[in-house]
Amino acid sequence: MNNKKQPKIKYFDLYGLRKKKYEFLENFDVKNTKWQKLELKEPYFWFVPKDTKHEKEHQKFISVKDIFIKYNTGIATGKDEILVNFNKQSIIRKLSTIDRNTFELLMQGHGVNKDLIFDWYKELKNKDINEQIQEYNYRIFDKRYVIYNNKILQRSRSNLMNHLLKDNLTLVTTKILSSEKYKHIFVSNLISDRCYMSNKGREANYFFPLYLYQKSHQADIFSGQKRLPIQGQSELDEREVDQVPNIKKEIFDLLKSTYNKIITPEEIFYYIYAVLYSDNYRKKYNEFLKIDFPRVPFTKDYKLFRELSILGKWVVDLHLLKSPELNKPIAKFEGKGDNKVELLACIDGEEAIEFFNIRIAAYWTQAEKPKFKSQVLIKINNTQCFIGVPKEIWEYNIGGYQVLHKWLKDRSYKKISRGLNDDEIRHYLKVITTISKTIKIQKEIDKIYPEIEKNLIK
Repeated sequence: MNNKKQPKIKYFDLYGLRKKKYEFLENFDVKNTKWQKLELKEPYFWFVPKDTKHEKEHQKFISVKDIFIKYNTGIATGKDEILVNFNKQSIIRKLSTIDRNTFELLMQGHGVNKDLIFDWYKELKNKDINEQIQEYNYRIFDKRYVIYNNKILQRSRSNLMNHLLKDNLTLVTTKILSSEKYKHIFVSNLISDRCYMSNKGREANYFFPLYLYQKSHQADIFSGQKRLPIQGQSELDEREVDQVPNIKKEIFDLLKSTYNKIITPEEIFYYIYAVLYSDNYRKKYNEFLKIDFPRVPFTKDYKLFRELSILGKWVVDLHLLKSPELNKPIAKFEGKGDNKVELLACIDGEEAIEFFNIRIAAYWTQAEKPKFKSQVLIKINNTQCFIGVPKEIWEYNIGGYQVLHKWLKDRSYKKISRGLNDDEIRHYLKVITTISKTIKIQKEIDKIYPEIEKNLIK
């Protein structure tokens, strides 16, 4: 690239059906094709067109890998169908070693190789399996159980995940995207799966815990680190002695010197979460969010920092389904039947009205017949549906998943051999409400976000 005369690199692409491409090749060649000239820039030297006009601004922000001390990808079980389940007792029954022959036959039936069966049996024999089972964030809004044992799981990531066995939060994001748009930010408070937020090939899920626990991890993680004076003394005294922030001291120092205030780890965490939920931020820096960890702009205006932090906490509470706002769901579950997810579609307009009036309302007496206000519904079978769900919410994506579709698909009758229970229906209604409120808060964040970039810490 240092030659006096650099080569010219040009680019052209064509999307469409094969027929259209053949027609193009019949009529165009190297000379009459309208090529697009590429400007190759360090460090990536892209061989495709990229919108890099905001690159200089983006480079001024701080990468999450430079904010947090420890991070890693999620747990890989190697055999989800055996080691993960909705029901704790199901895992205990499958991994029971009371009868060795039964254990080996069951494992063989699930395709576990002979050496692994021997190792598992040896590890589990005469052990209390119940004590090894933990709550597990398997997918978005999809909590299950897993056996948490280094010798059973393919990759337990215990160096990081042990810190999530206690009271904690973790940011979840990606470094490389297969998707075209960045929507890859979520939160967890439990040990979590490597495909928690996306199962697309290159979209590894990285976890950035808020706190590290000294007693739950090897000492080398904390070598050279001191407990940081990040809280007011009264708050500091209330915290456990073995708990240290997973945020670098330089970040606390930077914010303290800028705001002349002591900033808590939680405030930083929530601020980051709010920024990464800004659609303005996502659209502006999408090209860079597809190829590296997100970078965070920190404002020098403390008032703006606090506003974003408060909004971030609001979204986190919603995503953990802890917000009292969720006690009043925006949608309803209607119809009579066995609650089996056999059909799965979101319909609106006349089709929705017809389905409701013919398939569902027909099963109700005139006195108990509900008033159908929404023209959008999610049908799960021929007689039951969720109503009051706008398409914007149905189509909402977090990471690599269309959230509402994914959750129901994973509970189809073919997969779980039963209908939805009452707790699952209530849970799904909360998820619908969470997405609705998230969209509204994102709009509030976007009103504030432009001011962040006008007042950056330099």
